[in-house]
Amino acid sequence: MTAPLLALDQVSVRYASRRSAAVEGVTLSIDAGRTLGIVGESGCGKSTLAKAVMGLAPVSAGSLHYLGQDITRMTPRRRLQAGIGMQIVFQDPQSSLDPRMRVRDLITEPLLIAGRPSAGVAETLADQVGLPSDALGSRPHEFSGGQRQRIAIARALAASPQLLVLDEPTSALDLSVQAQILNLLLDLQREHGFGYLFISHDMAVVRHLADDVAVMYRGQIVEQGAASEVLDAPRHVYSQELMRSAMSGQAAPAVESLT
Repeated sequence: MTAPLLALDQVSVRYASRRSAAVEGVTLSIDAGRTLGIVGESGCGKSTLAKAVMGLAPVSAGSLHYLGQDITRMTPRRRLQAGIGMQIVFQDPQSSLDPRMRVRDLITEPLLIAGRPSAGVAETLADQVGLPSDALGSRPHEFSGGQRQRIAIARALAASPQLLVLDEPTSALDLSVQAQILNLLLDLQREHGFGYLFISHDMAVVRHLADDVAVMYRGQIVEQGAASEVLDAPRHVYSQELMRSAMSGQAAPAVESLT
C-alpha cells in the first residue's frame, strides 16, 4: 500500500503563553494530486497547523510523516536540503517576499539554500505562473497583489515540491484576481500532480478547490471527509453552524456560542 504524501498522527502544538493547546490531537492525511481543505473561524488553529506542517511551529506531541519518512523534528532548512518536497504560500505575499530582493533571486533562493543549480529556473517558472519575462529584474513592490502571489507560487515551485501548503493564498486579493490564482493552482495540480493543504475561511473557494475537507474548532478536527459530504451534509454542530453562516453571508459563529 502506497504511503500518503503527508500524514499527521495526533499532532499537537502548545505555547507557554496559552493555557490551552493551539492545535490538539490532529490526525489527517493528504494523497498526491488531491486537495485537503482546512476550514474554521479565525483563531481556530488553521494557520498554526500549517506552520507545524512546515516546521515553523513546534510540535509538542504526535508525528508528521512525508512519504513515510518522519519529519517531525526536521527544521525547514534541513527539510529543503534533504529534498523533502514541501513548500508554503502565505496569505500576504507583500510581507512574505523580501522587498530588497529582485524577483529572479526570490524565485531561486530555495535552490541556493539546498545547494542545487538554478540556471534558467527563474525564467521557466515565471512563464509557468504567468509572469512577464521582464519581471525578473524587478522588486516585489513594483507588482500588483495578484502578481506578487504569482511570484510567491513560483518561488514555492522552485524546489520541485510535491506538496504545497496554501495558507489563505487568495483572501487578500480582489475577486477577479482570486479566480485567476485559483485557476492557476488547479492547472498546476493537473500538470504536476501536487498535493495541496489548502487553508481558508471562504467556503466557496474551498468548494471550488478541495477534494476533501476537515473542519477545525478550538484547535481540533471535529469533522472530515469528502468535500461534498462535509460541505453539503455536515454532521457536527459546529460544522453545521459554519456552513449555515457561510450560506447566509454572516460571520463565522463565535466559539462561545457553541459551548
